[in-house]
Amino acid sequence: MENITWDQYTSGYNIPADWEDTSYGNDELPSFETNGYRIWVNSPDLAERKESQEHLGFEFRDWLFAITTTWATGADEDLLTTMDFDEVIEFVKTPIPAGLLNEISC
Repeated sequence: MENITWDQYTSGYNIPADWEDTSYGNDELPSFETNGYRIWVNSPDLAERKESQEHLGFEFRDWLFAITTTWATGADEDLLTTMDFDEVIEFVKTPIPAGLLNEISC
């Protein structure tokens, strides 16, 4: 696969309407926020996923989705990595308690 765009990363998934698109041009991947979580969507191309992780100095672990909190800043803060979009939907259904969000993000 060549010249994959972020739209192609997410085109095969029914992204819920209440997820806010928080993708930023300098980010490595497109992302969405909901209920205090950030959902990162990885490339649909296996070779690109491998190259991206190795380029950043990570040992390759295959995943299409990574979930962090909205305040997380690094891959070492992943709450979940998975290949299963349904697992992502289920994981982020329950909001992170507001008190916990305020306590940790300060």
